[in-house]
Amino acid sequence: MPALTRGQKILALVAVLIVALYVTGVATQQGSTGKVDPTENGLVKMLGRWFGSPDQAEPGELSAPCLAQQQLTIKDSCVLTVASSDKDLREVVLRAQQPVRLHTRAPHDDSFLDKDLTAGEEVKVTVDSSGGDVTLTCSSCVVLVGE
Repeated sequence: MPALTRGQKILALVAVLIVALYVTGVATQQGSTGKVDPTENGLVKMLGRWFGSPDQAEPGELSAPCLAQQQLTIKDSCVLTVASSDKDLREVVLRAQQPVRLHTRAPHDDSFLDKDLTAGEEVKVTVDSSGGDVTLTCSSCVVLVGE
């Protein structure tokens, strides 16, 4: 049998790593018999600590005509603009006090995302280094910005 090439060795190493992660994931379920919540898995928690969520967008990077302090007071619609940054990804946490429709560009893509938020619902909008606009639409509502 011929020796493995560099690419084949890397592929074999990745396959072994995937199997090891699967076995570790199964072993860390701690005897759960009900519906499994992947966010409660020990391996998932560890990876989350290592590679967690993007940083929050700084308040100075946010602007909107309806923004006062950390509150958007919207009548019909308002556009929250997130300035460009040297960071690859950032998050903007929004908490709807009343039902509101959200429209924004997907990070690192030209497609757009829409979401209808219910009263009390929290959403994390991710923006890339180019920044972007988050359009919020409702007849009259308040949306809190930040955690």
